[in-house]
Amino acid sequence: MTIWGGSWVSAKAIADTLPPETLTFWRFLITFLSLFPVLFFLKEPAHPRTKSFGVRVKLNRHGLAYTILGSIFMGLYLYVFFKGLIYGFAGAAGVLVTTMIPIITFVLSIFFFRRKMSARDFLGLTLGVIGGGILLQVWTLDLNKIFMHGNVYFLLGAVLWALLTICSQKAGDSVSPLFFNLFTSGFCALLFFFICLSHGALSIAGKNQIFWFNMIYLSVISSGLATTIYFFASSRLGSHKASSFVFLVPSSAVIFSWLFLGEQPRVLTIAGGLVAAAAVYLINMK
Repeated sequence: MTIWGGSWVSAKAIADTLPPETLTFWRFLITFLSLFPVLFFLKEPAHPRTKSFGVRVKLNRHGLAYTILGSIFMGLYLYVFFKGLIYGFAGAAGVLVTTMIPIITFVLSIFFFRRKMSARDFLGLTLGVIGGGILLQVWTLDLNKIFMHGNVYFLLGAVLWALLTICSQKAGDSVSPLFFNLFTSGFCALLFFFICLSHGALSIAGKNQIFWFNMIYLSVISSGLATTIYFFASSRLGSHKASSFVFLVPSSAVIFSWLFLGEQPRVLTIAGGLVAAAAVYLINMK
């Protein structure tokens, strides 16, 4: 989760250097290239209950369907991720998205996994909505400000990531987390290759070391390592519990943004994150 917090700062640092679709393509491609040797070295099976190397295992329709669907959600998420950071602040974005993801995931799990809602769950969701309202400063009712700061992109990103989490749990019985991440990265790299090709926006020539440092961090460390661990947690703990750990991200995102980007932490941002964190605590407490 700390790695994900740093990813908001790295993404913000390169968000305006290339079109969002170009950044998305290269991030997915590098992630795919970094995961494939790991899959081969660990002899990770595509199916979690098989012992043979993943590429030789034929995926069933259930796992393949949710893996492809998850790939689409992943691709759209990273696109709006870079798009939103062009207009918004990395620290505020990190708090907004990561406090809304567990709330949205819980709501979706009610429909997809027939999870029953208790009074404590309802109270937690209510606090989550209040926390999100504080983060968005809804009382200002300034739509121009909302669009200017990229909050709509961030909210859309939260919905897309929640859907991705559901897909990773659904596919967890038939597809291993590492193979799931490898497949989604490869699928999205291919998809965004054609999107970039149509716009003539594939070139990354002339980029400096800072750009490549941030791109490698985002692709290998964040998307490769941290995201695979998250998918593993989702398949083992369930999407609603795994997503609650995302609340560890906002504090590190705000701190990293303050240290490296000079973004001063806002009182409302911190307050909204704390309220939303309290919501998830109520939802997950036994």
